Formats: sequence, structure tokens, C-alpha cells
Amino acid sequence: MRTVPGLCPGRRTPASALTSVVAVAAMGIGLVVLPVAPAAARSGAPIVFHVSPTGSDKANGSAAKPFRTLERVQKAVRTSLRTAVRQGRPVDVVVHGGTYRVQSTLRFGAADSGTAKAPVRYVAAPGERVVISGGRSLAPQWRSYSGAVEVADIGAGLDFDGLFLDGERQTLARYPNHDPDTAILGGYASDAISAQRVARWKNPTTALVRGLHNGMWGGNSFKVTGVKADGTPDLDWVGDNNRGSGLHGTYRMVENVFEELDAPGEWFYDKPAGKLYFYPPEGVDPAKARVETAEQNELIRVEGNGPGDAVHHLTFSGFTFTQTHRTLFNQPYEKLQLGDWAFARAAAVHLKNTENVVVSDSHFDQVGGNAVLVDGYNSRDAVSGNEFSHSGASDVAVIGSPDAVREPSTWDSMRRTISDTRPGPKTENYPRDVSIRDNYMHDNGQFEKQTSGVQISMSRHVTVDGNTIHDGPRACVDINDGTWGGHLIENNDIFNCVKETSDHGPFNSWGRDRFWPLTADDATKKSYAGLDAMETTVIRHNRIRHSSHWDIDLDDGSSNYLIEDNLLLNGGVKLREGFHRTVRNNVFVNGGAHFHVWFADSGDVVEKNVFVTDTPYSLIQVDMARSKPVINDNLFWNNGKTVQGLGDAWRAQGLDTRSVIADPKFTGASPFDDPKKLDYTVGSDSPALALGFRNIAMDGFGKAGSPTPPPLAWPTVPPATDTLDAFPEPLLGAPVTRIHSDAIKSATGLTDTNGLHLASVPNTSEAYRQGLRANDVIREIGGRQVTDRNSFWLVYNQAAPGTDVPLKVWRNQATADVTLRKPVGGEQINNTSGVVYTGTGWDWKNSSRGGAGGWADDVHATQAAGDSFELAFNGTAIDLITQVNTDEGEVELFLDGRSVGTVDNYNATRVHQKTVFSRTGLTPGIHTLKGVMKTGDYMIVDSFRIH
Repeated sequence: MRTVPGLCPGRRTPASALTSVVAVAAMGIGLVVLPVAPAAARSGAPIVFHVSPTGSDKANGSAAKPFRTLERVQKAVRTSLRTAVRQGRPVDVVVHGGTYRVQSTLRFGAADSGTAKAPVRYVAAPGERVVISGGRSLAPQWRSYSGAVEVADIGAGLDFDGLFLDGERQTLARYPNHDPDTAILGGYASDAISAQRVARWKNPTTALVRGLHNGMWGGNSFKVTGVKADGTPDLDWVGDNNRGSGLHGTYRMVENVFEELDAPGEWFYDKPAGKLYFYPPEGVDPAKARVETAEQNELIRVEGNGPGDAVHHLTFSGFTFTQTHRTLFNQPYEKLQLGDWAFARAAAVHLKNTENVVVSDSHFDQVGGNAVLVDGYNSRDAVSGNEFSHSGASDVAVIGSPDAVREPSTWDSMRRTISDTRPGPKTENYPRDVSIRDNYMHDNGQFEKQTSGVQISMSRHVTVDGNTIHDGPRACVDINDGTWGGHLIENNDIFNCVKETSDHGPFNSWGRDRFWPLTADDATKKSYAGLDAMETTVIRHNRIRHSSHWDIDLDDGSSNYLIEDNLLLNGGVKLREGFHRTVRNNVFVNGGAHFHVWFADSGDVVEKNVFVTDTPYSLIQVDMARSKPVINDNLFWNNGKTVQGLGDAWRAQGLDTRSVIADPKFTGASPFDDPKKLDYTVGSDSPALALGFRNIAMDGFGKAGSPTPPPLAWPTVPPATDTLDAFPEPLLGAPVTRIHSDAIKSATGLTDTNGLHLASVPNTSEAYRQGLRANDVIREIGGRQVTDRNSFWLVYNQAAPGTDVPLKVWRNQATADVTLRKPVGGEQINNTSGVVYTGTGWDWKNSSRGGAGGWADDVHATQAAGDSFELAFNGTAIDLITQVNTDEGEVELFLDGRSVGTVDNYNATRVHQKTVFSRTGLTPGIHTLKGVMKTGDYMIVDSFRIH
């Protein structure tokens, strides 16, 4: 494609289309073009009506005598349609400059439809700015109230939650005050709804609480309905998250409280009294400013009577849509399948039961909720050439109806069996063949936090092409479920996403379709995976930049994806719990492939990629022999330094046997020298080409003329994986760790880092025999919460041999009960397993820091005389096992608080795992063994054997 002179800069228009477009309008974001029928198909000139704020609804709608309202011109169009369709003449409504205030939603039905030869097109007049507003213009007579705060009487009972001053949204009175430099919620405070805070409010029931989900999986919002006896507020959840109502303890704020009106730009409306209070921004005289509200949820609703009686061939082009009410607190939320998203089915422009409806070349400016919603049955609609700026929720949402889904599951009602094995949708109530092209989308999710630039659910064949999408609280493109695939995500420029939440990617998907929650083996799940993810979704030729682990996050169950020809900056690709994902011919820069919780015989392929990173692969609960992926012909480069994880053990599994570690020979500067580099073309002598890699076009990403991604962020220090939290200590033959990374937290689906994680459980281990499984997280033991290692071991060690130890584990994102039987033949525990260390000199040492040779290749050591260790255990005998050497000395031991003598750990040579103390014949029950350093340079603790 080439850019056509005279059209909107950045909007790519095929040269061949020049014969079928006519420039009819312009606005601040560029010229607007109006598609018309090709000359060969036209049998007459368009029928044209004009409308202007200075016109009259008694006029004839001509250019000289325009109508005044959109409602009046709509009636004229309907009257003319029979003639237009018979003669094959388009009907054009030229809307002249000014503001059109929508007092009730403009509704378009089947009677407003055009045809392919006689389309109906509402367009802004050339060179004129046309605003469609959901608010009213106020004429407040301001007077001083207190300090800088002014007040005006505007009438009681108005319903608005947005106030605009000269077109800019002002801040609803809040605590803490808005801070533009704080990404999360524009400022947050853990005491936002504390009893002490609430006590300051005369009328707490006006308060609205916005916060993050307690797992940072989007937002959670509440209305305050009263005050409890303890002074904290009663909260009524609005339902804006599909994963429950948990409110984050820190990331929260409160608004719409009169007593919190204390900062420039803040306002509060006393609805019963009809008084508007306002703290003007510094240097602004509100008496000279244009003051407007945001009152209507929707501006335009296009809705047919059903798939057989749809609205069709209707275009809206060149408008500014603005000042809609937030739908966060006044609309019901619907849980969308088993994705994380709950959704309010409302938008500034709402399309339902439509065909060939176009929304183009417009500006969605600070709308309160979603900007465009393609809802239920829709076919061949297009959203193109628009700018979306500071939307309250998502920019474009393409959402089908649950009645189109066969045997849908929700988190509240999850199906475990399948009775309907037919593939595909059940009804026609879903969008298909929808195009979202060449839009500039930025700063979505101003109020809702489970939002994106483009959101897709229960849809088929959605094309997201050539958009620039940046800055939002969660994903920039999200596919909520696998139903029904066939989407094409290409040529987009995506960056600065997931700014307020976590465990997510700029592109995010879930595939928790019919197969995912089944109580079935992996082979059965694989046979059902294609029932809903029927067609391959392609993610191709995008530039995606992220500041965390994965640019492309194929989360739970995401299946049937092709990821190729993408430039992935500062992140990588996550593949979790799905089937048939191919990752091919991508360039990964400062990021890698994350393999999480794979099924058997996954059908996954990772080949012919270039990885510029130190660690190309990260594995969590993946058995390659069982999963049987194809991973080969990749090139790895770490600026000449070591590339982790590609040793003999990896290759022995048949992985990367033809791959190489070599300089890819990018043209221009090295990315290690130039973090701003965006051209990753490899030279003709690149070894990547010999592996089958082919160069990716390094242009054509996003909407031309839009901002581009920020520089890479190369790590300045190695990641902190060599830590005690990450150390795998033995539990009944299985390694357990803390939840020490976001990757593990993501793989387990937890909202916090409490518990002990079992990355693997060998099927020969006692842990496996007693019911523990890989990726389990032990959350409770004996009814007590497990937060860290010792909260588990202090309880476990005091259970008597042969007794039952009840556990609650987190497994497959649900709680399960497991009962362990404490071994009666004795067991060995590590120095990390419930031992209490007292003193200032203790240091934990793993194999890389001096602990090699210990029972678990680690020890605890101190050099401070007087330091002590103590273990509480239940048994009749105990052995103390440690290292002896020339730099060690005497340790006084105490059993149940009484000295039992001194052991001398001095030895002429180093000996690992030496038993230095044994005591048998103890009374059955709980005992303590304590050791105190007396002499020597070191006291070392390795392990204990308990009988």
C-alpha cells in the first residue's frame, strides 16, 4: 500500500480505492473520506441533507436551509429511503460544525438501513468540527464558598458524574488527591476507607470506591451504602471483575465525597440541594470557562430486530463523540465466560444486530465508559481511522451473546462434563467478519481497570489491523475466550500496557472453553479443544513492547494460535495449558518463551525465532517428554555471554538440536548499544537465515504518524533467583519453594504469594503417593494459613509420626483437600525447614555460595559466638547432621531446655553431612533441640533426622 496524498496523515488507503471515495468532511484529526458506490454501479447522484445547530427543523434540509437537529434529519432520511433504494442513490447527511447535545440516545433501527448501492452516510462537513455530546451546557453563577472553593446553584436531581471545563474532564472530589505521576488509580491510599477517614464524612453514602482486584487482575469498584458498627463502610460491589470482589488492601481510593474536595480541579455535586462545588484549577476563572456535564450513557445506538432483520449499510464518519456518563456505577455487569472480564453492555456508539455498519474517522474523546460496542449479531462492520483518547473503559469491544455458546461455563458455575459435542456457535447472536483498522487508541481504562484498546469475546473472524494502541491499565488487545477463533491481529504497534495491573500481557488471551475445566485426561481435553477454538487465530507482524515478562500472553487454555513475524521488545511469549500453538519467525529482544503448565502431547511448535536474551526459555510444570513440542532451528544471542538453559540435558530431549548460539548480525547498531533500536533486520550473512528464519518487514506497524515504543530496558543486575525463597527444599521427596516470582504466581493463578509451591512431584515420591501433585500450592496446614516456609514447617514438625496432617492446597485454580500421613519410619528435614535462627551472624548459603555438599546443597552458617539455632520436633529420637572442618569449633546443645553437653565440630579435613549428635529413647511427643555457638570461626547447620 502507498499513502494517498491529501488524505489523513497516517491513514493508509489503497491507491485503487481513489475511484470509490469522495472527500466530504474534515475535522481536527484530518480529512474524512466517504465511501460511495463505484461509478458503474451508480444510477443517480446522492440524495443529500444538511443539518446545522443554526438551522431549523421546519426547513427543507438543503445546504441553504439545513435542519437543526439530528432527530429531524433522521426522519427525512427515512422518508427518502424508498426512492433512494429504488434508484440506487446513496443518502448523505452532511452535519455542520457545532455541538449536538444528546438528551436521549439517538436510536437507529432497520428503518434507517441503506443498501450496498444506496448506503446511508452521516458525515461531518468538510473543515468543520462536529461534536456529539452526552452532557449539558451549564451557566453557573459562581460565588465564593470557602477558601478557593466556589459554589453555584444548577438545579437538583441531575444525573451526571463527569464535569468538563473547556472540554477537559475535571476530578470528582477524591482521596487521595489525583497525582498524574502515579499510574495506579492516579493515586492510592490504604486508609481510603478506614474508620478514621469515614468519620470525617457527613454523608458517607455518596462515596464511591475504586480499587484494584486483590490479585491485581483488573479493578473492583463499590458503592458505599452505610457505615458498620466499627466505623468502616458497608460496600456494595458493582461486579466489575469476573474473578470476585476482593479489594486490594493498598491500591484503593474513594471519590464523590464532599469533605475530600480540597485540591485544584476537584468538584462535588450535592444532588438533593442542586449545588455544584468547584475548586478551580490554578489560574482559571470558571466564570469565563465553558462548563459541561456528562449525563448520557450512550450517544448512538444502532440496533436491528435480530439477525434476520438487521440494520445495514449505515456509516457515521468524522464526528467527535464525548461527555458520556461513566457506566461503572450505573450499569449491570455481565461475566464473560471463564475469562477474567466482566462487562457492561453499553458504549458511546453501540451496534447490535447490524451488517455493514461503519464508524470511521472520528474522535472518541474522554467518554465515560466503552467507546464502541459491537454487541451480539453483527456482520462485516468496520471501525476505522478513528482516534480513541482517555476512554473510561475499553475503546472497541466486540462481544457476542452467551446464548450463542454451547454449554458455557462461568467461575460461578463451571462445567466438568460435555454433553453437546457439536463444534461452533449455537445461535447467530455473535459478531463475525468485523474489521478494526487504522485507529489510534491511547489511555483507555480511566475508570474501569479490566479494559483494553480492543476487547474480543464470543466472536469470530475479527481483524485488528494497523492500529497504534498504547497506555492502558491492562491488555491493549484482549481475547477473552476461544469462541470461535479465526481472528487476525496484524500490523499493530502496541506498548505501555498493563500499567496498573499485573499477571497479564499487552496481548492477552484466555481459552477456558468447554475442554478446559473438564474432569478428564489430557487426551480427552485435546480432542475437545477445537470445539470452540475452531479456527486458527493469527498474531502476525506486530511490534509489541512490554515492561514485564511476556508481550503475548496465551493464558489458561488458549489454543489454536499462530504467532509469527512479530517484533517482541522487552518481553516474550507465554504459552500455558493449551494445544496447537505455533511460535515461528519472531524476533525476541530482551525476552523469551515462557512455557507454563503444558498438557501432554500439546502440539506446540517453537521454531525459526531469534532470541536476543540471556534466558530464552522459562519452564514451570512442563515435562517435555510428555508434552512433545517441536522446538528447533532457533538462534540465540546474549552479546557473546552465556545463554542459559541450552545444555546437554535440553538437547538430549530432542530440543534445539539444530539451533545455534550466534550473533544474528542485525543491520545498524547492536541493540545492546542502542536501546532505542527498532529495526531488527538481519544481514545477508546472518546465521539465522541458514536456519530458515526470514526477515520481517520493520515498517508498517500501527497508524503512521503515531507515537512509537520507548527504548528497551536492559537489566542492570541479574534477576534475584539465587535466593532462599527460590530454593527447593525437600518435602517427602518433592521440592517445595516459596512463590518467588510473578511467573509462578501466574502459573498457579493465585492472587497473593502465600503458600509453598511444588514445581514438580516425582511419581516415585512419598509426596505423590500421598496425593500432592505438580503445581500444587500448600495454603493451609492443620487449619492454619501457610504464608512462608516456617508457617508450614513449625506445624508439620510438631505433628506426631503416623498421624494425619490435613492440608488445603490450591490446584487448578481451586481449593482441594489433601491429607498427609506423617511417616513413622523417620524422615530427614533440611536446615530451612522450621529451624529458628537467633543472632546477628546467620547467613544462608546455597550451592553457589558455599553450601554445596549439604544434604540439599545448602547450609545455614554463622560466625558470631552466642548465635543459636532451635528445632521443635515430634518424635523419640533425633540426629544432628552438619559439616565439620578446621574452621569449626564447639557447639553446646540443649534438649528440651537442658544442656546435654558440647559437640566439637573441628576436623582436620572437611566432611559433609556428618552426624555429630544423636539422642534416642525420648518420650513420644514434642521436643526441642537447641545449639549455641561457643568457639571456632563457624557454626554450620545442615539437616536433622527425626524418628
